[in-house]
Amino acid sequence: MALGWMWLPITIAVYLAADTLQQRLGWLVLQPMLTSVLILIPLLLLSGQGVATYRQATAPLVWVAGPLTVGMAVPLFGERRRIMDAARPLMITLGIGSLLASGSAFALACLFHLGAPVDKAFLTRAISLPFCLPVSHLIGAPSGLAAVIVGISGLLGGIAAPILLPKRWSESARGVSMGLAAHGIGTAVGLRLSVRTGAYAALGMMLNGLLTSLWLPWIWQRAAHHIGF
Repeated sequence: MALGWMWLPITIAVYLAADTLQQRLGWLVLQPMLTSVLILIPLLLLSGQGVATYRQATAPLVWVAGPLTVGMAVPLFGERRRIMDAARPLMITLGIGSLLASGSAFALACLFHLGAPVDKAFLTRAISLPFCLPVSHLIGAPSGLAAVIVGISGLLGGIAAPILLPKRWSESARGVSMGLAAHGIGTAVGLRLSVRTGAYAALGMMLNGLLTSLWLPWIWQRAAHHIGF
């Protein structure tokens, strides 16, 4: 079964169907990205075509992702005064969150003796893919594995965040938490809640990625041999 270029409309149709299903049922576990993956993987296996064919056919989705990400600057611009007023607590939150997100994931991987490559890949858990891939290269972690870990953590965070984050929290607090913990998927979930929540989720995702990309490789290069890596 050769689908070729049809993978692009199939992917879009599957995602829209998954999104509609979640909206109608209201089940958080039916996260559209997760549901789409669970449908598309069997289809890809049944077609007998490889990942390379799928990637080539769906390349336009990657191109579109860039402008859409930049488009998040529009709601952020509308929140610029609030962001500047909260700059100090925001940076403190991001600093602590960045350290805890990477450090806790790394510590758990070491605790379960998953092996040095896996341990290092878990260091990138808390940053989105555009930051994850170059950072994983700098610390010597398998880029493919790091990307999978980031993707899974985003899916789980997108499902769990609306449940775990107290509703009494402000939209900005919930948004930053979602972006920091669940990257792009957390941002998408935040946008479903409100434009302001989505804007702060995008801010948390971008600033956390930038901050972690600055300190993680620098500290790793100086500390790795002291902890046996």
